[in-house]
Amino acid sequence: MLFPRNPLIPEPDCCVILSASLRCKMSQVTYSVPVIGFFLNGRRLWQAALLVAILVCVAQPSWGQAAAAPEQQANPSLAESLKRADTGKTQLHIFYVHGMGINAPKPKAAPQDFEVSQEFRTSFCKLIHCTTRMGEFEGRDYANEADFDPTAAPPQLLYFGEYLWKQSATNDDWHAAAPFVDHYKLVRKNGTIIYLHEINWWPLVLSAKCRQIVALEAALVGPDAKHIETCSAKTVQDSNHEGRFKSYAWINDVQQRDPSWPEPAVINRELKHDILDWGFADALLAVGPMHKYLIEGIREIVMDSFTPASNQEFVVVSHSLGSYLMFSALDLEGDPQAAMHPDWNDKFDKVLSQTSHAYFMANQIRLLELANLDDVKNGNLIAHLQNWSDSRSRAQQPPPQIVAWSDPDDLLTWQVPDPDQNVTGANVKHVTVTNRPAMNAWRWFWLLENPEDAHLKYDQNKRVVRAMVPKSNPRPTQEVNGTN
Repeated sequence: MLFPRNPLIPEPDCCVILSASLRCKMSQVTYSVPVIGFFLNGRRLWQAALLVAILVCVAQPSWGQAAAAPEQQANPSLAESLKRADTGKTQLHIFYVHGMGINAPKPKAAPQDFEVSQEFRTSFCKLIHCTTRMGEFEGRDYANEADFDPTAAPPQLLYFGEYLWKQSATNDDWHAAAPFVDHYKLVRKNGTIIYLHEINWWPLVLSAKCRQIVALEAALVGPDAKHIETCSAKTVQDSNHEGRFKSYAWINDVQQRDPSWPEPAVINRELKHDILDWGFADALLAVGPMHKYLIEGIREIVMDSFTPASNQEFVVVSHSLGSYLMFSALDLEGDPQAAMHPDWNDKFDKVLSQTSHAYFMANQIRLLELANLDDVKNGNLIAHLQNWSDSRSRAQQPPPQIVAWSDPDDLLTWQVPDPDQNVTGANVKHVTVTNRPAMNAWRWFWLLENPEDAHLKYDQNKRVVRAMVPKSNPRPTQEVNGTN
């Protein structure tokens, strides 16, 4: 039966809607499911249907905007570094440093097996044509000296009168908090080996976040099921390292939400769980008394990552808080911790002099430096970069370069300041900082991008990873019988 069309109501282009619907993936509407649920709960089915149709219709144009290539500009790349490694002139090492708020890629299988470099290794290996999809795992080393010596007692840091790490006969809490490095070998099809060292500092912050935030926050806004699962993982010892743990049960029970309080809105609750409770809590811990232990742990595992040699080249790939921590760790100038390791000054100066590039993603540096105003005791980022430049200069190496990627919709990202621009009290004139735009996730209505994806998806953003090795770097050829 045909019905007359009301001339006052515009006729929808059903073909366009259907075509867009077929093109869209289910993941593209996942973020809007809670909103649609409100309509369904209110039995406003026609409104829910309309909302789905609108979301589907705008999804394709939104992706078109998100995928638009950023303005092309000259920027440092790894192309020359790879050429030097291919010809045997250098041995290329990548230090990969994770940022705040990391999550396990497969939490159901191993809630504390975060595999923080997995996505980068997958993207990078595809780009440089590795023989395996994610490289080859070669082993793990833990911070094992000074405060992290297996016989050392836990630091007596208090939170509302309670020790962050329980003082016990075994000190298992503190042993489980030791940072570690996982070593990977990325073998290209032409036989060139690139060494990737995955710096893991997250064990140091789990006690504070799990016990004092995640477990207790449930009383206010309800339980955070994803991170409760992470925090209550089964305690499993590392069979290859006595007294160390692959996972640890930081919490055993969780409070329930107080029913006398109003129930929080779903989106607000989830944003608080993911961005503030699990993410930004790391940043607050890193600028307080725990900073000392984070830096010490990173330094120890950096030293465990390689045997110093004159032909090595280092590159740093770091995320958010990891960038801030890594360059604080590499610079020992004026740091009282260096006195405990007399040989470290020469070693770290060597590392800085041989570090050619750094790639910063999702940067908190501008924000975190607010905690270092006029800090002459431990220095600040400007001082750290100055020492990096000086080390390169003394070794007669080209000036170091930083490429900083930022998604404008990333709520926890700020551009990296350029230290060459007349910073008062600084004399840095040789570190090049290039800030570049990224767009890591879908935008809905040009009004909203999933905040978690905007902050975490740099490693999966093809344009970001490809910029490290432009297309001008050809596919490596395999030498056969002395000919290419």
